[in-house]
Amino acid sequence: MASLVEFAGRGELLVAYLGDWYRLGVDERKRRGLPPDPDMELRHLGWLDMVLPAQGEQRNGDA
Repeated sequence: MASLVEFAGRGELLVAYLGDWYRLGVDERKRRGLPPDPDMELRHLGWLDMVLPAQGEQRNGDA
C-alpha cells in the first residue's frame, strides 16, 4: 500500500491511486462471479477524509 509520505501534498494523486485499487477490486469480484461487497468502498476510500484537508481549506499558505 502506498504510504502517506509518498503522497504528501498530492492528495489528488492519492485519491486516484486508491480509486484505481478500488475499481480493480470491484472488477475482480465481478470477474469471479462474486456479489458486490457493500463495505469495499469504505475500506478503500473511507479514511481519506482523515488524511486529506477538507475542500476549501487553505493549504500550504495558499489564499
